[in-house]
Amino acid sequence: MQTVTYDCPNCGAGLTFNSDTQKFDCKFCLSSFTVEQMDEIYKKKKEGEVPDPLADEGETESGQPVVDETPKSGGEEQDYASQMRVWSCNSCGAQILADENTAATFCPYCQNPTVIPGQVQGKFAPKQILPFRLKADAAQDALQRLCKKRPLLPGDFKKTHQIEKLTGIYTPFWLYDCAADASLQARAERVQHWSDSNYRYTKTDVYSITRGGQLQFEDLPVDGSKKMDNALMDGMEPFDFGQLKPFSMAYLSGYLAERYDEDAQQLYPRVRDRVTSTSQQLLKDTIMGYAAVQVSSANTQIKQIHADYVMLPVWMLNTRYKGETYTFAMNGQTGKMVGRLPLSKKRMLAWFAGVSAVVFGLIMLGGGLLL
Repeated sequence: MQTVTYDCPNCGAGLTFNSDTQKFDCKFCLSSFTVEQMDEIYKKKKEGEVPDPLADEGETESGQPVVDETPKSGGEEQDYASQMRVWSCNSCGAQILADENTAATFCPYCQNPTVIPGQVQGKFAPKQILPFRLKADAAQDALQRLCKKRPLLPGDFKKTHQIEKLTGIYTPFWLYDCAADASLQARAERVQHWSDSNYRYTKTDVYSITRGGQLQFEDLPVDGSKKMDNALMDGMEPFDFGQLKPFSMAYLSGYLAERYDEDAQQLYPRVRDRVTSTSQQLLKDTIMGYAAVQVSSANTQIKQIHADYVMLPVWMLNTRYKGETYTFAMNGQTGKMVGRLPLSKKRMLAWFAGVSAVVFGLIMLGGGLLL
């Protein structure tokens, strides 16, 4: 299957997307092109292509029967192989091996960015795409800022950790719109205290609270890739979806990209859980002025559900420290980074010891004052 390489029409070198200018740059002749220009170039290039003749499936050109090279034995290797696909690089003709969901990659031989059109067509054609706004060095800077905010980080982590992989990936997402009818019943208390010369009094008033409302959710993002860590993808929010652009394959050049392997229907349980918890929390937040609130029952009905398939920019960063790999994800538009950092046991013990000492001192001081 053929791929598409976005080459410079002036010198033939590969083009890459510049997240600063939102244009496609040639590093050799320094030309720049807009997305519209690249779409027009691809359209003309496609119109001029001559399809390769299809070989007969049953015989070779010499008339000899085709030898079946499929392994007789099954197993995990065969299952893994069934998930892989071979693509032909449009620049050098090399064979590129990638999994069945890859939509954009790099040729391992000529290093040109390669887009696989068949992976983003038909039902796998995204409606919109959010272009990268930040470059790779922004992800490294974001990791350094994240480290500065973690007082329990091992002291040598910043100096000794090694970044193993830093990859810009257009990740498949579904954006959901829906409405929700939500209601809840709650028990709330107001407590008053007073005293006289003889007694201390406490009065507790108990109230039955009912709340209900209609809520509208728009552009609720849920990642459609089984490979991606859901917690990392959720943690990168929010995105500015006002910057979404009509999808063009040209945006994929210079980045990795994957099509979805979980459709909108499969991901509905995640949407349902998120809409339900958000709706109930919003209703509960309207109950104010009480000492305690306990929800006794709640109900949420979701309706008018619609989902659009889009691609969102994500920088994935893997770093290694003392034999363990730590994975981080950065929003390629806003720069928000999330991930798990190692903890220093010594610093944790020192921190807890310090907190315990302060609490103990306050207790002793309070006891002394009462005496």
